[in-house]
Amino acid sequence: MKKKLPLGFLCALLCCSALFSTPANAQLNTVFRDMFSTILHDRLQKVGTAQHQNHFLPADTIANNELVPALNSLIAGNVSSFPLGSTGAGVIYEASMGLDPVTGLPLPTSTSLGPIFGETGKPLGAGKIAVELSYTYLDLASFRGLPTSQMQFNFTHQEIPRGGKVDSVLGLSPNESDIITLTTDLHARAQIGALSATVGVTRDLDVGVAIPIISITLSGTARAVITSYSFAATGQANHYFAGDSLHPVLQTTYPYSANATGIGDVALRAKYSFSRGKSLDAAALLDVRLPTGDTAKFLGTGKLTTHVWGIVSRRFGEVTPHLNIGYTRNPADFQSDLFEFRAGFDSKLFTGFTFAIDILGQIALSTSKAVHLAPGTTTIYDHPTKFPTTDSSGVAPRYVQNSNIPDSDSDNIYSAAVGFRYAPSERIVLFFNALVPLNNQGLRAALAPTLGFSASF
Repeated sequence: MKKKLPLGFLCALLCCSALFSTPANAQLNTVFRDMFSTILHDRLQKVGTAQHQNHFLPADTIANNELVPALNSLIAGNVSSFPLGSTGAGVIYEASMGLDPVTGLPLPTSTSLGPIFGETGKPLGAGKIAVELSYTYLDLASFRGLPTSQMQFNFTHQEIPRGGKVDSVLGLSPNESDIITLTTDLHARAQIGALSATVGVTRDLDVGVAIPIISITLSGTARAVITSYSFAATGQANHYFAGDSLHPVLQTTYPYSANATGIGDVALRAKYSFSRGKSLDAAALLDVRLPTGDTAKFLGTGKLTTHVWGIVSRRFGEVTPHLNIGYTRNPADFQSDLFEFRAGFDSKLFTGFTFAIDILGQIALSTSKAVHLAPGTTTIYDHPTKFPTTDSSGVAPRYVQNSNIPDSDSDNIYSAAVGFRYAPSERIVLFFNALVPLNNQGLRAALAPTLGFSASF
């Protein structure tokens, strides 16, 4: 008799097909470049025969060479590194439980249904298959504790050569005291659908694959304001977005919205059990993320990423605590190698219903790959005169903060995952999880919900 596929597996395939059919419609890696270039050059007006509209081109070049790659990598890396579900959690069948006298099928265990993001040392079992479909929503609303909608950059005027030389002193001309302040109003949101399958190859070895389908949207209305020292000092503005030098418009807005959908970095996973028994379950997990996601659409990092985990767990009645210790090799730009851990437990509350909690940590091992977004200050010596001068003595310096974004040499991320698993039948498990940050480092969502189901057969 031909074996029928479980209904849950068929539903997973249909949902995955629908996600695959959604087309990508934008190159997200141009969003910030277009924003900076439009504001720092394209919208600045020409004043007579002078080329004042070009005086912020050096700032535009710096923004595109330094800020744009860092912002792009920050978003793409955060989305692609979101944790995938456990490789084999759910209803697990054991021969020791015997067979159901009515159906003739193996009886399910009456213990906990397992963690959601953490791993236990117990393998799936030879010949067993687990399929899981999950959905996660991320609203990446803060970076190092600062709302992304309030991220701000101050761009200063280029240095004007005097006598054919650049004196490295800003402010000797009123033009050089002008500043453009840009507030990004960034809203970065991602939806991650993941279809994974795990097969018990032997009694001790599980292998699996996880395919993430990601949809990312960047939107906002950036606002730029010119602090015109030239207008205040001389009565004529040399940098403005509209109007004229006597009646300048010193602010502008730049609405933007772009989205992309596609396959992210596919994960290949293998889990091997070294020890099983009443005392301790121990295993190792290898998780390799292939560079299948389009980097231009923030769907992947463009580099092969390797995760290696050591796993121990032990069952105490209806409670199973676990500890996962891992190392991540990440060669992508602005993405540090990581020491990782996941520690928690899952517990049966009543038959078919499990509570799970984990503390997740990612500790950066390299400060050279930290994201720096215009740290520090720029010094300007404001001269209240219409004509350039070569003397900055006796003038109090003004220190302009290049950005309001906190600077850091590493973004160590700590989160708590709290969730539930519910088994309405012996083969289907529904689950819900909420991931919440425990510190302010990194690009974070205030709450990242995940829901889905798994089918075992």
